[in-house]
Amino acid sequence: MTTLLLGAEPLKKAVMDANILVVDDEPAIRRLLSDWLSRQGYHCMTAGEADEALEVISRERPDVALLDLALPGQDGVALAHRLREQDEELALIMVTGMQRFDAAVEGMRLGVLDYLLKPLTQQQLIDSVDRAVRWRDTNRRLAQERKRLEDAIERRSVELASAFAEIEHISSSVLEALLITLNTRNPEAFEHAKRVASMAAALAEVLRVADSERVHVQRGALLHDIGKVAMPDALIHKPGPLTDEEIAIIRTHPQIGHSIVSVVPALKPAAEIVLASHEAWDGSGYPQGLAGGAIPIGARITAVVDTYDALTWARVYHDPVTSVRAAAELVRCAGSQFDPDVVQAWLRLIDRHSTTVQ
Repeated sequence: MTTLLLGAEPLKKAVMDANILVVDDEPAIRRLLSDWLSRQGYHCMTAGEADEALEVISRERPDVALLDLALPGQDGVALAHRLREQDEELALIMVTGMQRFDAAVEGMRLGVLDYLLKPLTQQQLIDSVDRAVRWRDTNRRLAQERKRLEDAIERRSVELASAFAEIEHISSSVLEALLITLNTRNPEAFEHAKRVASMAAALAEVLRVADSERVHVQRGALLHDIGKVAMPDALIHKPGPLTDEEIAIIRTHPQIGHSIVSVVPALKPAAEIVLASHEAWDGSGYPQGLAGGAIPIGARITAVVDTYDALTWARVYHDPVTSVRAAAELVRCAGSQFDPDVVQAWLRLIDRHSTTVQ
């Protein structure tokens, strides 16, 4: 037990309260660690082995778990697996007297935040736990913010679906009028959708898409970003780089758009285009990871003209580029992001009608 403590040093006070689970098979070490932490304002609970730790976590909700690597029956890494299954946000710290490379690698995969090697000082323990508590609090706050955002998007999605459900007669003019109403705070979004729909209809004709399908292509292209209307303007028009969480939320807009549009039976084919409008030819797109011909032709057309329009018109996050540079970007991504045949057909079209297509 005494090997845990290395010298006396002034302690920095813990900056916040938290619940700490101390797991070690030696009672004296459990008491010492708990005493160190308790004197700094932490609330401690203890366990001597894996099953007892799992029982504690089923009753309580610790913020941090200090796990000894060498536990009877089941080591700290195996216990970390089981604790992570019960609480994905639990902050994990390993406290061990041995250095094991395999345990360190597996711990990194599980998101173990720190390794404390015995002997350690009281200050090392407090500093490590304090960092872990900050990490846990940050994750909880982000999770709460994401939940509030998702709830707001869900409420807005229901409102949009209700608006679509009230459509009595489907026509381009009716859909455009509805989009104008829904985009009153962002008229550029409607203008973009209208341009994309016009270009998609022209490209569908060049590709000899059946007449009966062209109307669905045009409607799907017109509505391809409708899911973004459910999202807060601050997120959609954020001038700086998006966080991973924000990107994940924005990438839900095809599913949201599909759920909104598909409430109208006559728009179900268009809804499928909306859903697949961000799929990629090589299967790297989202949300379903479709590839090649599995992607509806209307979605493949929409992807090309949507990108072309996004590049050639000013956005919050970039200035417009020339038609030549936009075409070069489409060529560069043909075969990966875009259907090569659709790209070639679009290039032929803009070459013939550059003054009327843009």
